[in-house]
Amino acid sequence: MPDGSTPNNNSWNRERVDLVKRTICPRGISEDEFLLFMEQCTRSGLDPLLKEAFCVARRQNIGNRERPNWVTKYEFQPSEAGMLARAERFPDFKGIQASAVFAEDEIVVDQGKGEVVHRFNPAKRKGALVGAWSRVVRDGKLPVVMWLDFAGYVQQTPLWAKIPTTMIEKCARVAALRKAYPEAFGGLYVREELPAEEYAEEPVVAVTVETTARTVAAAPSVGTPALPEKTATREAAEVAAVGMNLDRQEEPVAAELRAEHEPVAGQHAAPALTAVVAFGPHKGKTATVLSDDELSETIDLAHEKLLEQPRARWAKAMRENLTALEAEAEVRCRQAPREPGAES
Repeated sequence: MPDGSTPNNNSWNRERVDLVKRTICPRGISEDEFLLFMEQCTRSGLDPLLKEAFCVARRQNIGNRERPNWVTKYEFQPSEAGMLARAERFPDFKGIQASAVFAEDEIVVDQGKGEVVHRFNPAKRKGALVGAWSRVVRDGKLPVVMWLDFAGYVQQTPLWAKIPTTMIEKCARVAALRKAYPEAFGGLYVREELPAEEYAEEPVVAVTVETTARTVAAAPSVGTPALPEKTATREAAEVAAVGMNLDRQEEPVAAELRAEHEPVAGQHAAPALTAVVAFGPHKGKTATVLSDDELSETIDLAHEKLLEQPRARWAKAMRENLTALEAEAEVRCRQAPREPGAES
């Protein structure tokens, strides 16, 4: 990409293409899916070897509710950081601005002129989070301004619950880049924009949990703490408590993680929602001692690592640990309900 304006097909020689297929794309990807992935890399100018884009597996139901037929499809997914890096390589790119907007802010958006006037006092109460704006400036062109309503993007996930400002700003930046450079980014969406079910690795996990939970409950040597009626929190807790006993022939790393969570016969089991962080800067700490920010950062780190290396030998263990951490985050949200973006 000598001038940064268009992708350079010559940069994808056979050696680099083979390297992407061996190290970036998950096992099981079809030849057509891989060719489509590389075509998206070429069109967008995003380099998966620099972690600007990922090849992700998504479970999709091509049947119906009565007769579900879940299949795995492998798709191109950009990262926000990758799109920002790519934008910097365009010769006419002059910068991008973005900010979340709260109810007490003063803001005027003039899309006709490509201008935004946003005033607020950081020392005053902000009120509820209502949205975010982003502005992309290109040389010789009218600036592109995007406005996103928070209500239209917020999702029922731990990250959106804990860091809504960061999430809506990410979505605003990506939307503005997509509008400013449609030839490169048209039709591309980052993980933060997609509904949770669109990138959930295993949507049918509830059936597996229900079956396995009955098996574990029948075993007298393992104590299982009583949980309330079926709720999203309960199901997440069951995944955390049961999922680590599904496969006794795991890799050593997975076995080590499982040992940290399995209750010992004859002893009282730890609460189902208690998890020990098994990776990152907070490794070895229980989830309950982490602050909200630390818990959110740990969850975000796990998602990034799993996107980067979905078939690593430690991936299964990290997913199990991630499930338990997300269950802890959901419990905190339920215990301290508040309006998104409102000050505590």
